[in-house]
Amino acid sequence: MTEEAVANLLRGRVVAFTGAGLSAPSGLQTFWGAGGMYEGRSAYDLASPEGFRANPVLVWNWYAMRIRSGISAQPNPGHFALCALESASESVVIITSNVDELHERAGSQSVYHLHGKILETLCTECAGVEKLDIDSLGNPITADSIPSCHCGGMLRPNVVWFGEFPWRDAIDAVAKYLPLADIVLEIGHSGTVSYGFTEGAAGLGIPVVRINPDPLPPLANSTDIVEGAETALPRLVSQATR
Repeated sequence: MTEEAVANLLRGRVVAFTGAGLSAPSGLQTFWGAGGMYEGRSAYDLASPEGFRANPVLVWNWYAMRIRSGISAQPNPGHFALCALESASESVVIITSNVDELHERAGSQSVYHLHGKILETLCTECAGVEKLDIDSLGNPITADSIPSCHCGGMLRPNVVWFGEFPWRDAIDAVAKYLPLADIVLEIGHSGTVSYGFTEGAAGLGIPVVRINPDPLPPLANSTDIVEGAETALPRLVSQATR
């Protein structure tokens, strides 16, 4: 499919699945592969309920590092392009595995989070959710300074860990909007963690466009743009808004 054909479809109903590769140009590390946040570390020690119970200090310090990086990061042209697309298309629904909320900061209106939000906390006792009080985080965090809830329970980041289910409202959004899409975008996904959404869309005959700086395994009914989203998306959206 040519980029002109992609741009024409972007004027219709768009579902965009976004991953860590979209936020990488904003200065946020991806997770897997060389230079990723899990390199030289055990992902399960850092991002699982078992790892948190075994060493909450380790987990919280790792997340505190990510939280501070996320606060200083700014949306990049890829985020702003998806937001600008809202004025040219019939609808844009974003289903993201990112926890940084850069889509919202760029101005996107319809964003669903598969893996939670890093600037929120979840109580391990009462399951209450609150905005994270960033100023309360020690540097480093110690056993005595682990964030705690008003109920006395230990707080954890409100993100989805290995062994946990994606957020229900995001899954419901996939079921509602994906079958109605005129085009599906997969942006910045390495394919290491996949729920099969784009494969399902392709199986339904919905055109899929995958935007990623590294080549991905072949997928039928898919057009691949091997390029960073920070340059590819603004170009495509510019054509769609003419």
